[in-house]
Amino acid sequence: MTTGIWMLFIAASLPVHVAPGPNNLLAIRNGAAMGIRRAAAAMLGRLPGYALIFLAAGLGMAALLVANPMLLRGLTIAGGAYIAWLGVTAMAKGGNVSPSSTAAAARPIRSAVTEEFATAVSNPKAILFATAFYAQFLPPTTENYASIFARMVILSLTLESGAALLWCAAGALLPALLGRGRSLAWVMRASGGTLAVLGLLLAARAVFT
Repeated sequence: MTTGIWMLFIAASLPVHVAPGPNNLLAIRNGAAMGIRRAAAAMLGRLPGYALIFLAAGLGMAALLVANPMLLRGLTIAGGAYIAWLGVTAMAKGGNVSPSSTAAAARPIRSAVTEEFATAVSNPKAILFATAFYAQFLPPTTENYASIFARMVILSLTLESGAALLWCAAGALLPALLGRGRSLAWVMRASGGTLAVLGLLLAARAVFT
């Protein structure tokens, strides 16, 4: 791939990584609740999940899902239900946050890391998107496909990490701006509500299409 194509790949990738999807909503929530350092550590949990998705895309997993619509539908419903459950749980916790609450800040990192990983791999639509996106820049017939694909994955994970850190930092700034209890309750409810809607839409689309 030429330098120009690599630059185009980066430019096209950035909106995808920066967009407020399920994992980035977790990042801003964790940033507000746990601080930027702990939220950034939790964010690392998503990287193996996305690496698995990119690997599956490179191995043609999307073609398998397209050829087995019932499998795709089942995975999509399950993934949507999980994301919606995360959202409802976050909203419920947001209603119980008080200005002096430190329970969220004391949350074990392992739990937050696991949540990030599970959220990353729970959306099979991401596999289909990754396959379609990478194919625009790297047709399967390209010479040295495997090595170029590996570099694209590393670059994607780097961009994802950078975008996630921005969301963690944004969340960490909210307590100083709004007050800890108020900002945490707001973030829990807002991110939870958005997650719940995203999950329900994802599941509903699989059910009714």
